[in-house]
Amino acid sequence: MSAYSGNCLSHFGSSFIHRAPTIVVFFFAITSFPTFVPAADQPSSTSETKPSATAAELIDTLNNRQKLAESLYAHGRFAEAEAEWRAIMNFYRHVVGPEHPNTLSMRSNVAGTLNAQGKYAEAEVEHRAVLGIRQRVLGPEHMDTLASRNNLANALFAQGKYAEAETEHRAVLAIRQRVQGTEHPDTYRSKWALATVLQAQGKYSDAESIYREIIPSFEHVIGREHPDMLATRNNFAAALQAQGKYAEAETEHRIVLGIKQRVLGREHPDTLASRNNLAAALAIQGKHAEAEVELRAVLDIRQSVLGSEHPDVFQSCYNLAQCQHAQGKKTEALTLAQRAWQGFRRTLGEKHPNTKQAKKLVGEL
Repeated sequence: MSAYSGNCLSHFGSSFIHRAPTIVVFFFAITSFPTFVPAADQPSSTSETKPSATAAELIDTLNNRQKLAESLYAHGRFAEAEAEWRAIMNFYRHVVGPEHPNTLSMRSNVAGTLNAQGKYAEAEVEHRAVLGIRQRVLGPEHMDTLASRNNLANALFAQGKYAEAETEHRAVLAIRQRVQGTEHPDTYRSKWALATVLQAQGKYSDAESIYREIIPSFEHVIGREHPDMLATRNNFAAALQAQGKYAEAETEHRIVLGIKQRVLGREHPDTLASRNNLAAALAIQGKHAEAEVELRAVLDIRQSVLGSEHPDVFQSCYNLAQCQHAQGKKTEALTLAQRAWQGFRRTLGEKHPNTKQAKKLVGEL
């Protein structure tokens, strides 16, 4: 039986693999805002101006909308976050232009929410556009440019373009090691990203070595309950599981899941990914009944929270189909596998690894 997979971002042969984080520019306070007036009415170079009451109200509105978008994103309400960031982006584009840092930050955030909704090709287009402007305006080693390269790599990874993603992550890591130093949090994140893409290509031992190297220092720098730390431990567990170290992997998955349930809530997408991963660890040890309970719960919540057409939903269908297949429940397994295959075809395309694997399962059934 094929190994379980956590969702559309993972390699079939491991649990869900968290990519390095898509870098989202959360709330930043605006203290002033440009007002355009006719040349004859512009103040002289020696005068000072303060925002008008109307401008101050506009600043407050923008700040509040950014706070709202940040909160929506943090709680997994990605479509609503996208709508807020699009509105802010369009405002900035109209007032300060398409290449202003604020406009680019909001455009990058929109791309991040597209990625989170499984709209990976659209996200790639947006990330490439932002990266092109930042490389030209800010230079190849600016932190915002590196963030865009990371985000582009994530979008490539999500579409199964692992070699391209690896190239981007290696380039970003080399620059960060030279410019920011080996112990900077962003350098650790780039090492995590590289381990992730190696893992997705089946290089589990190499990935495990990187995780074991960075986890103690990364945890010291950002804290045990930081989302990035939890994602790194998740990937470490997946690498262990892929190499047959099942008991150790199950222990890691249970620890990560417990923290996520408490910190993020039971319906957050990251919590669901970890719950799925625990199910994979159980199933691969032959504990299919326990795994089935977990997988059904994850599928139900994902359909409710993400919608019936999200790739994560189809991944849950695939995983549950595998579980039912292992228990000899062929009829339900085939129904679920067909739904996964057709769903992946619509959302990810015929060439994506997930689509191919789901098609293979349908053939086996």
